[in-house]
Formats: sequence, C-alpha cells, structure tokens
Amino acid sequence: MPAVLRMVQRAVLHRWRATDDDLYREVAALIEASPALEIVVAGCGAGETTAWLARRTGASLTGVDPDAGNIRTAEARSAREGSPMHYQVAPLDDLPHETGVFDVAIGEPPLSSAGSAAKAVAELARVVKPMGIVVLLQPTWTSEIAREAREAIVDRLGLRPRLLVEWKQMMRDAGLVELQVQDWTDGAPGGRASVPDAPTGPPLLTIRQKAQIVSRAWRRWGWRAARSAVARETTLIRELSRERALGFQLLKGVKWPHARGG
Repeated sequence: MPAVLRMVQRAVLHRWRATDDDLYREVAALIEASPALEIVVAGCGAGETTAWLARRTGASLTGVDPDAGNIRTAEARSAREGSPMHYQVAPLDDLPHETGVFDVAIGEPPLSSAGSAAKAVAELARVVKPMGIVVLLQPTWTSEIAREAREAIVDRLGLRPRLLVEWKQMMRDAGLVELQVQDWTDGAPGGRASVPDAPTGPPLLTIRQKAQIVSRAWRRWGWRAARSAVARETTLIRELSRERALGFQLLKGVKWPHARGG
C-alpha cells in the first residue's frame, strides 16, 4: 500500500477504517448471515471481509477482485483458515457468474474504481436471486471541493468516491428497492463504536514515507516534480483532514423480482 494512501486513510478515513469489526457485524446482521447463505464479495482485496464472514457466520463466500496478487493472498488465507471460500480474478463490472445464483452480494470500496461503477452495481444486482440483498460499502464526497482537488484525492486513494445520491441512483437503476443508508463516516452510527487510537490531527510523514513519495513522483513526472512532491502531499493531507471531504456509507437494497418496464 503506498505511503500516501496510508496517510490519507489515517488522516481522513480512520473514522471508519478503525471500526472494521463493528462494520462487519452490522453487515452480518443486515443480511441475516447464516451457514445457508451464498455470498459474493466484489472488490474483496486480500480477503479480509470474506474471511470474517466465513469465520463468524459459516456462510459460503466467493470473492472477486481484478488484482491477481490480492486473490493469491486471499487464497493463501483461505487455505490457512480452512474456511469455505472461493476466489476469482475478474473485472468488477463484468462478474464471472450466472444470473441469480447468490443470496447476497457485497460491493467493497474498490468497486468505486471499476471501469463503470454503475455497471458494477448492476452486476451485483444481476448475480443475486430475486429478493436477494445487495450491500455497498463505499466512499462518498461529503463537501464541495474543487475538481482538481478531487482528482488528486482519487489519484492517491486509488478509489473514486461518489456523492451519496449517485450511489443510491445506481442502486435504483439496477432494480434495487427498499434502500437503506447508514453513515459510517465517524464510525458506527449512534456512537456504538469507539475509536480510542484515532489520530486527532493530520499525521506527520516519516523520513521513509517522504522518500517513497519522492521516488514515486520522480518515476512518474521527473526530478523537478519530485522536489516539491512532499510539500504537495503534506498540504493535501492537511486540507483533507480539515475539510472532511470524504465520508463512508453502508447502503443496502433488495432485488425486485420483476423487471421494471421501460
């Protein structure tokens, strides 16, 4: 994980990153997880969510990620834990599954960077059974910031947040109804979770992290850009922390069993 991504997550996204266990428990409750369920997780990364759900609920988990390295790591984890998990390398907007085969589909944050996020959401809806559940765990824009600043954030996070209204519209367009939204920007809604170790201000970059930033900038843009890279990244992190530009939402929808008329 790039140093800047870690820094941005700590400065801005620690409010939800630090509550993973609470978030997973909430997802398990929303989908009424049990050993009888077949669940697909799109954008599964190294398999943290799939492993948690398999271990705690006994459900059968399938993970999909476009990064072959992530899938290898997830498969190694699955082999160590002996849990009922299966993994595949595939684009998130073109899932390698038949229509209507899963009880639940979960779209993790990497889904925001799919070639078409709307199509990726539609794919989640496609692969679940009628009345199946789709859950999105997605970053959102929470404040008005300049387009240039947004693109800088996207470049550093490797994710492309959307407005909450955009995620909801994608779900409706995919035929999902009974939408529910929970705001996890500050951790579990209603103060159910605490984040005792969360930083209170923008973190300082270590010498090693500064070196990584300079090296990355030099490879991409040359030495002139590399000389000012650390200052640019420090300014971005400070502004992100102050502006609270990013949020994190849990969205749930149900697949309507009848196709809607055009």
